[in-house]
Amino acid sequence: MWLLINFFVVLFICFLGFVLLYLFFAQLLSTFTTRPTIFETPPTTVVYAMSNGVHTDLIFHSSQLKESLMGKLQKPKESADYIAIGWGDKGFYLHTPSWAELKLSTALKAAFLPSKTLMHVSYYPKIEEHWKAIPLTDFQFQQLMMFVVQSFKKDRDGNIQLLNGAGFTSNDFFYEAVGHYTCFYTCNVWVNQALKKASVKTALWSPFDKGILKHL
Repeated sequence: MWLLINFFVVLFICFLGFVLLYLFFAQLLSTFTTRPTIFETPPTTVVYAMSNGVHTDLIFHSSQLKESLMGKLQKPKESADYIAIGWGDKGFYLHTPSWAELKLSTALKAAFLPSKTLMHVSYYPKIEEHWKAIPLTDFQFQQLMMFVVQSFKKDRDGNIQLLNGAGFTSNDFFYEAVGHYTCFYTCNVWVNQALKKASVKTALWSPFDKGILKHL
């Protein structure tokens, strides 16, 4: 009996130590920034980043997306000019419509097991005040879009894969994504990686949204 109790005590201490180290390095590495290439040409376009308090999305004007992608995306029922694109854990997206409904099993699986992922595409009619503007040159924009497009999982014919009926509203949709979600590669790390690819100053590593937004 005592051996079992000691085992769980040690297990708890190890878990607590991991959490504390994780939070420490998340704070530390999100404070240090990348040193992206400085472009002599002025920015020619603007994209945006937004957070719901936990999760970060990238937002594009519909005119910025090539027809090769726009033609494959589901159209919203209401007219909208702005398209938010995010990447994240499949269990979180499908089974946690609100944080009040978050299950411990979903959170633990997402954090500690490499889980399947989805792309979340949402539509907005106009720019909102809390969005962060990201000015980009043509080259930066192309690099960013390449990263985003490559995150959509394709079928044998090269088409993105819609999950029918999985959206929360008539203005958002889910698609199969490339990659696996862990506590080391979160939805926010995906955005951070996209910004790195686009040579935008951002955190060295940030599993949380605030580590990204504070540098924009």
